[in-house]
Amino acid sequence: MKHIWQPRPMPVLLIAVLIGAGIWYWYTSWVSSNLPATAEVEGNSSVATITVTPLTRQHLEETLTAYGTTEAAPGESQRFSVPYECRVRKVRVTPGQAVQDHTPLIDIEPSQETKLQLDSARGQRAAAWRQLKLIRQRLKMNLVTRQDLLLAQQNLQAAQIRVKSLEKRGAGHLTTLHAISAGIVSGIPVREGQILPPGTPLIETIDQSKVVVRLGIELEDVALLHSGQAVRLIPIHRATSQPIESQIRLIAQGVNISTRLVDILVTPGPQAGLLLNEYVRGEIVVGAQDTFVVPREAVVPTPNGYLLYTVDKGVALAHQVDLGLETDHQVEIRGDTLKEGQLVAVVGNSQLHNGMAVTVASPR
Repeated sequence: MKHIWQPRPMPVLLIAVLIGAGIWYWYTSWVSSNLPATAEVEGNSSVATITVTPLTRQHLEETLTAYGTTEAAPGESQRFSVPYECRVRKVRVTPGQAVQDHTPLIDIEPSQETKLQLDSARGQRAAAWRQLKLIRQRLKMNLVTRQDLLLAQQNLQAAQIRVKSLEKRGAGHLTTLHAISAGIVSGIPVREGQILPPGTPLIETIDQSKVVVRLGIELEDVALLHSGQAVRLIPIHRATSQPIESQIRLIAQGVNISTRLVDILVTPGPQAGLLLNEYVRGEIVVGAQDTFVVPREAVVPTPNGYLLYTVDKGVALAHQVDLGLETDHQVEIRGDTLKEGQLVAVVGNSQLHNGMAVTVASPR
């Protein structure tokens, strides 16, 4: 009798084992393809992938920022006044207006009191002249002495001087004050119709090159400043403006009671083109030197100070460094083992240790 071979059914346990082995192979393959940048390699040493930048020397500046406004330089303005009581007839200019030489500024006229003084001086002159004529006639008749004649002549001369003085100063007519040089009207402390005492400032002008900037500084920062120190001025409300190179002219020896800050006066450079009462920002250079500079993220803080990692032949080397001047993005570093051109770890340096193998991704 002929036997026909038939396959036996595979045991269920064997099927489960084969399925489990397939799943394990797939899992290990997926894990190995998704390992992080630091992986175990031969010799059980770790390799970190980092980004580096060359170590270079740069000119680094530390600045102090302050704010303030422009104003007329002390002692540089031209103030117009008259030596008699006057009345403001008409103001011909406005504050901030640019004027040229001989530009009319303001019309004034003598007040009623000044007119009265001039009329009185003229009356005294006329009386002195009549008295002199009378003395001369009496002298011919030997009724007076030459001493009386001399006294009458002196009285007439004094009266004439008073009249000429008032008339020369403009007390007898309407007067227009004119600019004596090109500049800017920096102040008009009077108004039309106002009666002012002798010597009262009527109008003030200033040469545009004589504008200064008053900045306010915190009291604790004054020790960092000195006369002649470099300052960069940036007008606040101008869309595109280059910094104006300037320097400190004066440091106040007291606190401004209005702002509670210490005022400093800054002299702008030539051709600054600043307007009066313009709001500006000042950047005062308090420190500058050529030194090693790295991005701030390149420095790793530790309990014992700061570390900087350089890369040499695929190995990370730790350097103990001191920090110096700082800006928003860079920091000065100092260390005995640093050399120009070394590759400094910037990204990925927080996972490094001295002697660790590294892979450089791409220089910055």
